[in-house]
Amino acid sequence: MKPMKAFVSLCLLGSQTLLADNVEERAWPVTSLLIPNPFQVNPAAIPTDRTIIGGLRLDRREESRYLINPDGNAPARIQHATNKRDVALGFQLPLGGAAFGLSGDEHSRQITGKSDQRNGEVFEEFWVRDYKMKFVVDLLPQLRGAFTFRYQSHEADLLGGYGVGNDDRTRYKGTMSGYSLGVNYKVGNALNIGVFTAPPLRGKATIEGEQKIITDPGLGGLELGFKYSDRLSLGLSVLKWSYKHDDRDEDTTSPVNQRNIFLRGVEVEQYFRKTLAIGIGAEFAILPMVGVKGSITKQEGVFLFDPTLVPGDNKDVETKLVSNELRLGGFIRNNQFFVELVLMKSSKSKDRVRVRRNGITALGDYEHDDSSNVLVLGAAF
Repeated sequence: MKPMKAFVSLCLLGSQTLLADNVEERAWPVTSLLIPNPFQVNPAAIPTDRTIIGGLRLDRREESRYLINPDGNAPARIQHATNKRDVALGFQLPLGGAAFGLSGDEHSRQITGKSDQRNGEVFEEFWVRDYKMKFVVDLLPQLRGAFTFRYQSHEADLLGGYGVGNDDRTRYKGTMSGYSLGVNYKVGNALNIGVFTAPPLRGKATIEGEQKIITDPGLGGLELGFKYSDRLSLGLSVLKWSYKHDDRDEDTTSPVNQRNIFLRGVEVEQYFRKTLAIGIGAEFAILPMVGVKGSITKQEGVFLFDPTLVPGDNKDVETKLVSNELRLGGFIRNNQFFVELVLMKSSKSKDRVRVRRNGITALGDYEHDDSSNVLVLGAAF
């Protein structure tokens, strides 16, 4: 198979969803005991006795490079860059032994891809709007639980393949809903133990007149937070992802010329599924109002190109990648207001990634770089 034809085929393969569209996971600080950050993966992490209001902005840049069928005579060299942005607002209000919270996030993703065997670039856009309504209850003086209802809307404007012209774009919208549960147990005045689970979201989308079932990955985890003093906290967090089948993984055709397309677009990272993350972090107040924080996370995941499987079903067809994510930042706080800025850097690479589908045997010299910054502003009183 010719390299360019092979790459077009790659863009048409089925897969499971790449990432949970969850701003709390994307902005995950590992530990946040000195700053009452309202955007945390465990819905029970925030005490019920304070009013907390916050806003967040996250900007992320990802770049990938790889070869299609590296053992062939003329492998195609592919590059694509992805720009992501989150803008979120949230609050939590005390209700006397309980609390109520609302939050909303708009996540946008723009992909620009190019091949050395094609003139011009491919441009695609995706949007996710994520809304959450949270109830937190003090079950015991040292134990609280939380329930969150989630509603998401999805929108896409894509080509779905390098052989599709700009006048043959596919646009669709969809919605999903689901829930998450969390508990937080406090041991003495220093140690917090949190456990939470968010099963995969499920919903529907109408794509060129056809109704499809769509899903978003689930996320669960364990968090340990130790507040040594008002100036120092330490944290350990473990996150684990779960997946369900999504009808968008199946082959479909473009609306005008009926070309085969892939409804998740041309970004190859759609085939990479996070499976496990383990992070350790610390916060330290250098002065009463000024502090620094940092964390390092071991991130595990797999490339999986079979649309009928989820991670763990058949490890013989998976390619495992392990990378480290480094986060460094600082914060300013007083009795009521806080500002926090955290920078993240990560990269991963693999000499060879298994594919074995549609005439493609492998990807070669795969490299991926990722950087982001997260700004959180808020008040707690």
